[in-house]
Amino acid sequence: MSSFGRALGILRAGSRLVGRGPQRITTRKAGGGAHIEPQYRQYPQVTKNQKFQAELLSSAMWFWILWHCWHDPDAVLGHFPWPDASQWTDEELGIPADDEEE
Repeated sequence: MSSFGRALGILRAGSRLVGRGPQRITTRKAGGGAHIEPQYRQYPQVTKNQKFQAELLSSAMWFWILWHCWHDPDAVLGHFPWPDASQWTDEELGIPADDEEE
């Protein structure tokens, strides 16, 4: 019974659309030319609000980056133990022996 009611509602709405006939489609046009004048080789005009939003977003980005560098340095430096450079030999470092003549 409910499917019959739905079908009846769809038919009723369709008959209303057909009964109205063709409707006029209105188009909205921007009057007075372009909203933003073209600027060739000129700096963009930035409002105070745009500047504030840009500084807020960039400061949030740098806070996020520096916060995670401080609290999770392994993400930047890697997940391995740093080698002890004092245990490297002269040969590994490429330093010639003291008794070798040039």
